Amino acid sequence: MKKLHRGWWILFFIVLSVLACLGFGRFALGAILPFMKDDLRLSYGEMGLVASSVFLGYLISVTTVGHFVLRYRPKKVIVASLFVIAAGMVVNANAASFWTAYFGSFLIGIGSGGAYIPSLGLLGQWFSRERKGMALGIAMAGAGIGIVFSGLAVPALVEIDPVSGWRYSWYILAAGVVLISLANWMTIRNDPSELGLKPIGETNDKSKPTTKKIGIGSAQNHVYKNKFIWLIGLNYLAWGFSYIIFSTFLVDYLMTDVGFDKQLAGTYFSIAGIVSIISGFLWGSISDRFGRMITLAVVFGIQCFMLLTISFTSSPSLLLASIILYSLTLWGVPTIMNASVSDFVDTLFVPIAMGFITLFFSIGQFISPMVTGFLIDMSGSYFPALLLSATVSMLGGFGCGRLYKLTNRGQNLPNNEGKATYQTVEQQD
Repeated sequence: MKKLHRGWWILFFIVLSVLACLGFGRFALGAILPFMKDDLRLSYGEMGLVASSVFLGYLISVTTVGHFVLRYRPKKVIVASLFVIAAGMVVNANAASFWTAYFGSFLIGIGSGGAYIPSLGLLGQWFSRERKGMALGIAMAGAGIGIVFSGLAVPALVEIDPVSGWRYSWYILAAGVVLISLANWMTIRNDPSELGLKPIGETNDKSKPTTKKIGIGSAQNHVYKNKFIWLIGLNYLAWGFSYIIFSTFLVDYLMTDVGFDKQLAGTYFSIAGIVSIISGFLWGSISDRFGRMITLAVVFGIQCFMLLTISFTSSPSLLLASIILYSLTLWGVPTIMNASVSDFVDTLFVPIAMGFITLFFSIGQFISPMVTGFLIDMSGSYFPALLLSATVSMLGGFGCGRLYKLTNRGQNLPNNEGKATYQTVEQQD
């Protein structure tokens, strides 16, 4: 019987890493924060600042983590970042004031960005370009699993202990993150060559385009002056702005504007989390076959249409269908965005490029809640905020369509299969 390639085990533990840094680190905060607010007697303004501190830490982390990866290698950065997340969770579990909660959440944001970027970048070492979208999509399932787990576990713990249940939630999540960090330390490897292996799906067909032959230069030339990386980043900013209203405000919208009770609104959100688990794998695999940017344009179009449908209907069945369809595309965007980076830069600079485009995404998701809150206060409903979110999603789709056209012209650009062809330059060992 053929032995299972070690890369599949690497993928399994990267799924756990994404579960820890996004599912537990970022999205569990949304489930715990209302109970923290009541116990710590925070105002809504302070609660918003605590939530934004995660995005601030994430924003700072993703701008620097690529350079740490170049110096210390992905494995060490992932493990250390997961421990930072666990430390932030313990701080939050013992929070007695606004500033303690703010600092703990900031640490969670720092660790989340520090683990997320190198985790996905590591898959580029273990999977060929033709398999990378599929692998990244499977990895993103960890985020959906975390949403489902925290959405079910946190209310149950609070039901058992209304006073300290939210604190126990942080402790349990911290323990889970530590276990995942230790598992990653013992199992993952930085490169298949360490074990005498090749990436999964790699062939010896020399006629195929490759980025392996470009010269190693500075990150400034390969990443920061690369106009295609900038265009990808701007499209990622559009999604960062657009998806927040769905991922953060959906439950409140269903209760306040549509009139659902808490249980039904929570059920719809849980369904969204369950469905989203397969979204990254689905669209990542499609992008492997048909190309990154054209697939992204389709995803943005679906999300735009679903947001418009959600904003114009109050039918429970139509809302459920729209939420399910949106959730089927949810993690498709970050999956394809991160997979597309390696089509434009050498493997060595992929972590830096992923961090750079994630900076754009972080700016979008940092601005969106403030704009959404302003529109809701001004209008008294979510309607204008949903329309704005749909419009920005549409602009992101146009941007991806434009990038698709640009990358199919001339030399040194990705071909229709989403792979880049570069002039040959000798590399030095």
